[in-house]
Amino acid sequence: MKSRIIIPFIVCLCMAMGTAGVVWGGASPEGSYAFLFSSGPYHQLERMDETATALYTAAYTNNRQAAFAELQRLNKLLDNKMLRSYGSADGWSAMEHDAAAVERALSSGVKHSLWLEHTVRLRMGADALMNGKAALWHQYKALLTHDVNTLKQAWKRQAGDPVAAARATLQGLSEHAARIETAAMFAGDPIRMRELMERIAYAGRLLEGKQSTVSKTEVDQSLDAIRLVINRIFLEDKQAAAVPAIAPPGIGQPLKWALLLGTIISGVLTWTGWRKYKARPYGVKKL
Repeated sequence: MKSRIIIPFIVCLCMAMGTAGVVWGGASPEGSYAFLFSSGPYHQLERMDETATALYTAAYTNNRQAAFAELQRLNKLLDNKMLRSYGSADGWSAMEHDAAAVERALSSGVKHSLWLEHTVRLRMGADALMNGKAALWHQYKALLTHDVNTLKQAWKRQAGDPVAAARATLQGLSEHAARIETAAMFAGDPIRMRELMERIAYAGRLLEGKQSTVSKTEVDQSLDAIRLVINRIFLEDKQAAAVPAIAPPGIGQPLKWALLLGTIISGVLTWTGWRKYKARPYGVKKL
């Protein structure tokens, strides 16, 4: 007779603890119940990081067969909705754009030097999602700052053609900034990253004009603005503005409702069994 009370009571406790764990742990992607039905979001991030690194290695060695195989694996991971709960929507769009560019290059048979930069961006983006503040793209702050200093020196040189020298240096700055664009969108501020690319493009338009029409004041102001945006992109999280992050997708939570319903049913059964036990504490014995 007591089993009618004890068993539903134990089930009720288990269901209640499970419901509390799902509700409290579902506030973030790491604590979501989705890990019960998959290999885990963190392992998926590891796989994407490894795949992006392998794709970059294959592109660097011009191994098209290996690059195509790794690209197919990467495309499957890019379609994973669980992974897209990390980072920002702009970052995922940038990764899809680079992956599509690599696929077109592999299909058309162009030189690997023309799509190597896309694999670098993919590797930087995956690494930013995986390693956070320890990601590789943070090391580019010193490189970009050096590019700006070299650009200002080339612009202010007295001998030769300062405009041509500045234009050549600006090309290197643009390439280095483009490499970390996806990573900065994931871990930094996409608005500031777009501002940096637009300011670099604006400085290029200033330098493309005739040397007699180039305003030194405008160029100096443009270079100072580039340096300021670079510093803002690499600000620490406590000093930076709100870091963009896409909210976890608003999907249904069947496990939460199942546990809640099971808690209610087992609670009712426990209460019913307790009332019957109080009415007949010794049960009905056979003669």
